[in-house]
Amino acid sequence: MRIVFYISIFISGLITAFAFFYAHRLTVTFDPTNDLLGGGNGNPALFFVIAPGPVILYFFFSMIFVFEKLHKSLTLTKQKWFTYSYFLIFMIIGAITFYKATIYRNYINSNHPYMEVGLLSQFSNHIFFNVWTFIALLSFMGFISYWIKKN
Repeated sequence: MRIVFYISIFISGLITAFAFFYAHRLTVTFDPTNDLLGGGNGNPALFFVIAPGPVILYFFFSMIFVFEKLHKSLTLTKQKWFTYSYFLIFMIIGAITFYKATIYRNYINSNHPYMEVGLLSQFSNHIFFNVWTFIALLSFMGFISYWIKKN
């Protein structure tokens, strides 16, 4: 039964990685001069995140158990070092992502006077769905696994 669990984690991890990759690649580019002529209301990038959403959630929450097994094989000092590094990686990548999203939002709002865009928009998916945010979410799950085990 354990092998089925690990195979399901592997398959859901591949689906999650492909979802992040396609969401990053298919993000609508912001074109202030309308040279690209790619109008429309659609955002094809979010389809690759919303459709496999339950699989993505399963992957990240099952990684808690994988990290828990990893932490059992480490000594107490290494466990604390891993926990602090998980949290530090999550905070650094989160701060950089928020900073990039804020700058990109201000750029779009300054070049498009008829539209007010928030941090999460159809133009900013490439900021939130990439390799770095994938690593940040994994490190957050590692921190959560240590925190749950501690409590």
